[in-house]
Amino acid sequence: MPIPNADLATRVAELKWYHTFDLPGGVTTPGMFDHRRFVTKLPFPASLAGKRCLDAASADGFFSFEMARRGADEVVSLDLPDPDAQDFSGVPRKRSWAIGPGRANQCFALVREATGLDVERVDGSVYDLEKMGLGQFDLVFLGNILLHLRDPIGAVQAVRTVTRGELLSVEPVSFPQTMLRPFTPTGQFSLGDENTFWTPNLCGHRALIRAGGFDVIAAGGPILQPMGSLYPTRPDRAHLPRSLHEVVYWSFTRPFGKATSWVRASPIR
Repeated sequence: MPIPNADLATRVAELKWYHTFDLPGGVTTPGMFDHRRFVTKLPFPASLAGKRCLDAASADGFFSFEMARRGADEVVSLDLPDPDAQDFSGVPRKRSWAIGPGRANQCFALVREATGLDVERVDGSVYDLEKMGLGQFDLVFLGNILLHLRDPIGAVQAVRTVTRGELLSVEPVSFPQTMLRPFTPTGQFSLGDENTFWTPNLCGHRALIRAGGFDVIAAGGPILQPMGSLYPTRPDRAHLPRSLHEVVYWSFTRPFGKATSWVRASPIR
């Protein structure tokens, strides 16, 4: 039975959200990223009827539920339940926003309960896809994950083993590197962010997908990926920007979004 609006709002407020969802009764989750309009800029088929879909490294599952809304026959949402098992640079330590193991699973479960959308949650790493026995998929979505991984090519190679149809990869890209070297695959190393190893330019994103064993069908970007309400809209007085990177973040990235690329690809046979 439907969750009463007051109860749903209370349960939403008890969790910390990565994705922004519009839930029944006018309840909206305060996420770190807001993909509600962004998804309309991506080349998702209007209908996924008859398709078996995978959202690899799905966090709270925004794109998993989007594929279910588009009529997919089956959607599998894969993510690691324990944030400490994720790749990140620097000295390993728990990230404060993650709030321990199970955060994303709790958010996912609440969205599934509130919306009634049929999406299967599977705990696991994208690196382990070949040996997990999940079968083959007509569409694999890989979003905002390669920049976090120490072995992004290995992750794409693992995705290839379960892709019988198409891959849709969506990744933040370095806008300066894209402008300075538009025809050469390059990347920008992390600037003090332990959640990120490096960020490719537009050409570099496409090269990563090819290196993972795919033929690029189409590609686009840069488009802007908006940040969510969970991020402060301006720095507090105790933490004013002290570097060019911070100035760029507060002046451009926070208000307008992250430069992002998309790539459609098919596995090389």
